[in-house]
Amino acid sequence: MSHTAAVADGLAEPSIPRSNGTLAFDAPWQGRALAMAILLVERTDQQWDVFRRYLIHAIDDKPERPYWDSFATALDTFAAELDPD
Repeated sequence: MSHTAAVADGLAEPSIPRSNGTLAFDAPWQGRALAMAILLVERTDQQWDVFRRYLIHAIDDKPERPYWDSFATALDTFAAELDPD
């Protein structure tokens, strides 16, 4: 996936919290987690929808968990399964 496509897909993710259409982060680590997910998708030639499935699973697994905690869980699982070593 090209850098432009990965960034566009990541930033267009509809589940990301927004305020007046702008991405909303409560803490700096949340924006960094999004950037890491975008870069991981891009550098492993995955599609954003592959990561999105991990995110959906993390949210469905614990719906009461805050969004960004589910995002971090999805990112961790996605990265671990790409490189099991």
